[in-house]
Amino acid sequence: MVAKETSVGAPAPARPIFRSFAGWRLGDLGPDVVTGVTLAAIAIPEQMATARLAGFEAPVGFLALLAGAIGFAVFGASRCLSVGADSTIAPIFAGALALLASEGSSHYVADAAVLALAVGAILCLAGVFRLGFVADLLSIPVTTGFMAGIAGHIIVSQAPGLLGLAAQKGSLLEQLGAIAASLGGANLISLALGLGVLAIMLCAERVNAKIPGALIGLVAATALVVAFGLEARGVSTLGVMPGAMPRLALPEVSFTDIQQIAPLAVIVAIVVMVQTAATTRSFVSDPARGPDVNRDFIGVGAS
Repeated sequence: MVAKETSVGAPAPARPIFRSFAGWRLGDLGPDVVTGVTLAAIAIPEQMATARLAGFEAPVGFLALLAGAIGFAVFGASRCLSVGADSTIAPIFAGALALLASEGSSHYVADAAVLALAVGAILCLAGVFRLGFVADLLSIPVTTGFMAGIAGHIIVSQAPGLLGLAAQKGSLLEQLGAIAASLGGANLISLALGLGVLAIMLCAERVNAKIPGALIGLVAATALVVAFGLEARGVSTLGVMPGAMPRLALPEVSFTDIQQIAPLAVIVAIVVMVQTAATTRSFVSDPARGPDVNRDFIGVGAS
């Protein structure tokens, strides 16, 4: 069967679900298992850290990775996308939700669930109505400036963890001031571990991009923490994995909250669309068919 080109240049999907499994053979199982284990070793701690960045307990990041992987495998098209909690979106989530509820409260969690569902619905609709072109409407300077701002927010918000200090609240400048005032209480062991992992990652990338520097740094740092009992010396850890799946329930929010969440959902959805489109077009998993941005919108939205 010949794939038909759509009006936006993407081939029509060959199947309603499991599109990313097209062409998969049993002989691919071995390499896929190795790749999956390597990705999980890197992604799980990163996802748990991203959850903290968004104002949630660390195990929430693991659940987000699990849901993202399953949802995108079923509904997405690309075999090159890893879907889960995103460090670019997390600060937007946290900043938006902080205007509605106190971080960590049940109200905060409920609003976050509604925001996530709304963003997912928008992405699914964007995919169904083939709105992939929307991702091209934002200019490169705008998206570059936006991403640079997010990067600055991430650096400042994560600096206390690197220095072994308590998390700071307030605006970016207020957080910088609080960090500067607290430098005298920095934990040098935490700082050494963080800089050591960063050095391993940079050196590995410089020697050979195929060397899993993040994985090596993670294993080395974990081994040091366990071997020398560094947690007792002030080195904080991400926490334990959940022992059971959380109970599913509909979030309880007011109509006023929904009205406030709606515009935030549109903003987050646009950012996700830009990121997804850029990744899908940069890493084409099926050159014969080309990228299917709209199908990947559905996959990310369903996740």
